[in-house]
Amino acid sequence: MARVGNGKAIGALLFGLLSLALLAAGLVVPRLVSEIEVLEALIVVPGALVTALVSVGLARRARFDFQRSLGRIGGDGIAVAARLVSLFVLLACLTVALAVGVFAVLALVLD
Repeated sequence: MARVGNGKAIGALLFGLLSLALLAAGLVVPRLVSEIEVLEALIVVPGALVTALVSVGLARRARFDFQRSLGRIGGDGIAVAARLVSLFVLLACLTVALAVGVFAVLALVLD
């Protein structure tokens, strides 16, 4: 029996890669465009956070469908890869949020 594609796994990977691209754009754009400062470019972090959360949810559903169909629909490896990429982006977003928070507190204390 031929395997049927798992659309949720592919969607999870696409959302995971989109969240990674958003996070990378927030880091690269200030270096390329002189009018944009680093703190202004970090506006993309909430978007990366939301797309990473969507990716984690889709990956979870894709793995559930894979297990429920006893592996007939495939996509388990893609779902695992999407989950890893998304968890990396979630940790990076958390780190960025903490860094900006510490910067804001230090700016308030020093003024």
